[in-house]
Amino acid sequence: MKHEQQIVSIRGLKKSYGDVHVLQGIDLDVAPGEKLSIIGPSGSGKSTLLRILMTLERPTKGSIEIEGEPLWDVRLNGRSAPADSKHLRRMRSKVGMVFQHFNLFPHMTVLRNVTSAPMHVLRISREEAEDRARELLAKVGLDAKVSAYPSELSGGQKQRVAIARALAMYPKIMLFDEVTSALDPELVGEVLGVLRDLAHRTDMTMILVTHEIRFAREISDRVVFIDHGRIVEQGPPDRIFADPTETRTREFLKAVLEA
Repeated sequence: MKHEQQIVSIRGLKKSYGDVHVLQGIDLDVAPGEKLSIIGPSGSGKSTLLRILMTLERPTKGSIEIEGEPLWDVRLNGRSAPADSKHLRRMRSKVGMVFQHFNLFPHMTVLRNVTSAPMHVLRISREEAEDRARELLAKVGLDAKVSAYPSELSGGQKQRVAIARALAMYPKIMLFDEVTSALDPELVGEVLGVLRDLAHRTDMTMILVTHEIRFAREISDRVVFIDHGRIVEQGPPDRIFADPTETRTREFLKAVLEA
């Protein structure tokens, strides 16, 4: 995929918690419209990378640009300075994220869960927000659940609401952090079906942290394998999964597929 400008550009990204080095120098570009899957063992830094992109964690070192604009810094008189909350809010509006554990508001109906942020953050009218929400809920197969509360939904349904809620903010980039890992096995397929539709039918940039290897192979333009906070290997899914170059990648995939 050749594009003149990357929608995400990461250079020298490091994140430490005291003496624990979670990310140890990540360099990564993501093209507009690319579907990128990030795989790797637990604790390798995959989720931390997404949380930094979502401005939920501040990097220890390194830079991130979204659409050519620094995420964590602003340029003032030719110098770089830490971004203020206004800049972070504006940059955050370009990115949507779906987490492992849904994070729905239990006291709100499905419809209100999806319309709340667009109305309060984007200042969209209730009518427009509700029209958009109903359209998105229909896309994820939940148009019959608009008046239900989260406690009345299965885990798979909650996760599909969470996907609709993130899409309702018109993000340019969608981040998915192990969105099936908290689900019962029989519910995984319905959520993967929604992601598959998004991948095949939209030009949205998608970055997915996933342990669903076969799914990653099916929908990804590129797969990145991270271990101990470093990118070990990356490339087209057919090569990564069928003929990985690095021994560590082979070991990981063998362990995952045998499990």
